[in-house]
Amino acid sequence: MTSNHRSEQFCSQCGMPHEYDRFTVGAPQALAQHAQLCSYCADPATAATGTYRDSADNTWVLDMLLNIYKTGSDGKRALARMVNLAKVAIPSKVQVLATLVGSLPRRRTESDYDALVLYSGGKDSSYMLIKLAERGLRVCAWMLDQGYQSATAIANAQRLCDKLGVTLVIERPQRTSMDTLFRTGFKVGKSSANVELTRAVMTYGSACMPCFAAIAAASTRFCETHHIPLCFIGTQEGQNRLDLNGKPALAGQGLPRLDALVRKFVTPFRNHAQETHPEAAGILANGACDTVLIPFYEFVKKPEFDDQIRMLEEAGWEMPKNTGACSTNCMMNELGRKVMRTRFGFDLYQVIEAHERRMGNSAPPAVATLEPALDDDAVYLGATLIGLSESEMSEFDIKKVKNHGEH
Repeated sequence: MTSNHRSEQFCSQCGMPHEYDRFTVGAPQALAQHAQLCSYCADPATAATGTYRDSADNTWVLDMLLNIYKTGSDGKRALARMVNLAKVAIPSKVQVLATLVGSLPRRRTESDYDALVLYSGGKDSSYMLIKLAERGLRVCAWMLDQGYQSATAIANAQRLCDKLGVTLVIERPQRTSMDTLFRTGFKVGKSSANVELTRAVMTYGSACMPCFAAIAAASTRFCETHHIPLCFIGTQEGQNRLDLNGKPALAGQGLPRLDALVRKFVTPFRNHAQETHPEAAGILANGACDTVLIPFYEFVKKPEFDDQIRMLEEAGWEMPKNTGACSTNCMMNELGRKVMRTRFGFDLYQVIEAHERRMGNSAPPAVATLEPALDDDAVYLGATLIGLSESEMSEFDIKKVKNHGEH
């Protein structure tokens, strides 16, 4: 298949896979005047998502919110309520700030921690943890080890938390049940009768959807038990779709409730698992917590890759060597991309990068970057770890690699 033919499967402006666009937005097979553009780029006025802000650093907004949280500033909260209730025209940036302040929970005496950090041990969550620990919050680094975290990532987590004086909590769901959830995600394809579930898997990934769902659900239970008001997530901006057409927090929606978000995000997959594998569905039960979710990298601009790695290595962090190109902690990641490409013709990172370009965070795509090569060794490692059968390996076109034994 030629690169030109491959490029026709992606929007020429943002790189969104046309198949994803057609399925999730209902775009026609061919847009008459813009055949190479997705529905968003062809008609931004009716787009399902939007360019909400440039990639400027908004750390000052996060610091303002945390200062109000820590000091319990009633005056600023009252001013925010007045802005939100005002009947006169107010500058949009002021409205966004007022909405954020109005959605900020108060500090609670019964809380064991001020903030839960959804921590993977990867580079982005580790950088986030360091920066939050510097801000005077009682932080808990919370990790779900679903059985496929790199040993390096686990060691990174413990070493960094020890150095920062931060509590590290690692929850480990029952391995057989977690494997079942992964396989359930692998089986979802375009022909699935559950359209809502298919859209969710297309957006969040054949492997990542089960993993994210388990993380999200378990985190609400932990937040409920420990009365935690703030929950930080370190995903990149293009992943922060609050639903299939959701808007980032800085779009003026305020800070979303974690439990409400989880119900919307997890429910389709939990219901499907309950029907097909009820013994595994319990992992996806969520708690009733009064916690808001704060997407850290919508506020704090990530440093350049080399600068970020250098700073992390100075803190004792190491880069895992067996997790593929797009992950620094999960040994299932590359397998999930392979399964998605087999099922749908694209993987979740191509969707994520398209959202990044729509938000102005990445340059227009070059043909060579639309479908980056997979790490075949990491694909096979994941397939071996989860125990895919020969027929499953054939179904997903997974071939044994010669250097697998080096892991």
